[in-house]
Parts: sequence; structure tokens; C-alpha cells
Amino acid sequence: MTFADFVSYVLWDHMHNTEVDHHWKQQYNTCQPCHIKYDAIGFYETLYDDARYILRKNFAEAYVNLVPRSKDTKRSSSNNWLKLYDNVPVDAIRDLLDIYERDYKVFGYQIPKEILNRLRQ
Repeated sequence: MTFADFVSYVLWDHMHNTEVDHHWKQQYNTCQPCHIKYDAIGFYETLYDDARYILRKNFAEAYVNLVPRSKDTKRSSSNNWLKLYDNVPVDAIRDLLDIYERDYKVFGYQIPKEILNRLRQ
């Protein structure tokens, strides 16, 4: 399955199912940050530090040193984005952004410039 095939399936799931698979459901719907007062929200890019923070806040200091360091938390390089979206039709990218744009805003992410450039083509 190519990434373009996966995108097509995710879009199909959002259009045809009343209950979208939780793996690609919008995060703001899944964890409802506007309705639940969380003590912390972790991010993949800072997973190591976030996990250690959570353990310390929950009086689990003994486990802090057991948190493994990831070898690659910088998966958003330009080349990776370009390769992934190279064969995804522009209309499909727009549809994805319609679905996930609120996640970007709620969690403070920027839409990658490589994706925005594809939309201008």
C-alpha cells in the first residue's frame, strides 16, 4: 500500500463511516482538550522530556531513568514530507487539511511549508 492509497482510505473512512477508526480520528475529538483540564499534553517531538516530566509530577522519580531515548524524533524533514506527499493528489491534500486543520491549530502545529507548496502547484 502506498501513502497515497492510505490517504485515500482515510478520506474514504471520514466520508462513509459515522464512527471513524480511532487511529486517524481527529485528536481534538479524541482527547477533547477544550473540555478536559489536562495537567500536561505530550508531543512526539518532545516525548523523552515529556515522559520524564509526567513521571516526576506523579512521584515516580524511580522510573525516570527508564525512559528510552528515541533515535529519531525529527521525522518532519523537508525530504520526508516531499517523498510522502509526492504522489498524493492535491485535492486529497486539501481534503486532509479540511479534516485535520483544527488539530494543527488546537495543538500549536504549523502546516508544513512543503505541504503548502504542493497546494500552490
